[in-house]
Amino acid sequence: MRKTKEESQQTKEALMAAALDIFYRRGVSRASLQEIASAAGVTRGALYWHFKNKEDLFDALFQQVFSKLSEQLQHDIDTSSPNALNNLMQALKQMFQRIATDDNYRKFCYILHLNCEHTADNSAIVTLLQKYQNLWWQNLCAVFQMCCQQHILPENINIQQAALYFQALFIGLTNLWLTDPHNIDITSIAPNFINIALESLQHNPNLRQ
Repeated sequence: MRKTKEESQQTKEALMAAALDIFYRRGVSRASLQEIASAAGVTRGALYWHFKNKEDLFDALFQQVFSKLSEQLQHDIDTSSPNALNNLMQALKQMFQRIATDDNYRKFCYILHLNCEHTADNSAIVTLLQKYQNLWWQNLCAVFQMCCQQHILPENINIQQAALYFQALFIGLTNLWLTDPHNIDITSIAPNFINIALESLQHNPNLRQ
């Protein structure tokens, strides 16, 4: 009997939930598709109906977590929004708030930052990670470039260096919290750090060309 659209979606969500749990507990490279299918209560064939391979499944998890931010950034860039910088700062603060309160979000960030082993058999996932990081950097550059043109940021800012600075702040603070969450009050420290970084963009001569 053919599954309904709703049942098919439920199967897909069960597979993604199982993958999230197994990637978190065992690491991405050690997780098998058979293990994920079994945990979701479906056959491996059912898994392949929804996902081509492990990379496709990992990418679906990434899109589930970060698509809203990506869409907001792209919309602001496409429309030359005067609120792009403020929207970006608020989104970053919300992401740190979410990592402390949303268990599934925390688990995926842990997988993304700490459980994607850089091994030969995990090279496809590592390549995917590099694609995400490069896209994130490009979006930051585009937002900062637009803010310079709108005179929200200094026109002589070093855009590539500024984007790398924000990327390093976000990744570094996330990694520190994930490895030792009890000693870092991320919900109060992160907004303060983001405000400091924004002031650096606006006033620090070391971020000028």
